[in-house]
Amino acid sequence: MTKLKLIILAFTATFYATNATADEAVYPLVTYQCNPEADIITLTNSLLNSDEGPSYKYSDADGTYSPWDLIEIDQRTKRTRIVRTKKIIKTCKLSSGEYTITIEPQVFSRNLKGVCGASISSAFTVTFDDFDIQQRTPFESYCRGNSPIITRVTVFGKTSEVKIKRIARHKFY
Repeated sequence: MTKLKLIILAFTATFYATNATADEAVYPLVTYQCNPEADIITLTNSLLNSDEGPSYKYSDADGTYSPWDLIEIDQRTKRTRIVRTKKIIKTCKLSSGEYTITIEPQVFSRNLKGVCGASISSAFTVTFDDFDIQQRTPFESYCRGNSPIITRVTVFGKTSEVKIKRIARHKFY
């Protein structure tokens, strides 16, 4: 009976911790950096803290983006819905040639209400010589659960290798 109580207690604690973080405002930050001198392209996926997030100035010139800026929301009806998405397309010339990086939103639910409605992430594609060397890959595959989250993507010009760094979801949020 004691083991059952411990399992229930652990499940309840995990449930409340997950819901507490889901109710807080989240400010995603995707960065893009083309560095021909170092012969790399770097994408990062992170979160701004709740103090900095509301006033943060995302800037194409600085290579900082929010997935919320890549969607269009229709609020004319009772159901607030995502009706369109946009993409950011960047090119970078490295030693082996020109790379195209596409950043787009990862929409979990077009209806902005419900379990995943207030969640959004981003996805990326890496193209070299009109060939996707890294097909569309979400930084975050699911809006909840224990799936790992991509925090850094590095493209190496010398080898055209795409290296992806993932961390556990509980370390990201």
